[in-house]
Amino acid sequence: MGDSGLPPNRPSRGSGSLTVHLADELDVYFNEVAHGRPVGFVASPKWKPRTDVYETDNELIVHMDIAGMQAVDFSVELDDGILRIAGERTTRQPGSGKRHYHAMEVQIGPFERRFRLPVVVDPASIKATYEHGFLEVRLAKQPPRSSGAQSVRVT
Repeated sequence: MGDSGLPPNRPSRGSGSLTVHLADELDVYFNEVAHGRPVGFVASPKWKPRTDVYETDNELIVHMDIAGMQAVDFSVELDDGILRIAGERTTRQPGSGKRHYHAMEVQIGPFERRFRLPVVVDPASIKATYEHGFLEVRLAKQPPRSSGAQSVRVT
């Protein structure tokens, strides 16, 4: 293959001019809500903390990695199958004097994540806790409705 001008050892998928490099893909997950706009093409000052969404036999669990906050700094809402987690992380201000940054990788400012829940949950069961830099939201799954054959007595 000829020199395509791309960095070596860069995983890619696709072909030809449509090649998309994994390292450059937008941080958009299939279950995030687009809100009527193309997902990933909405300019927003909000950032997105890394989040795991998984289920056990009885629960759906959302686990967000977001250090440096307090429980009161979060807004957690469930509305019509969409879970919204939002808040704002501010800079820590220890000591005094002017700062000269050599690296600045900890994101600050407002953030928001929206997830369309992949299973039916009991809205009254929602519980959110923040401990050791992780926000955890737990929701009890509702048993699936029977889709098997139903019979009725003719009267």
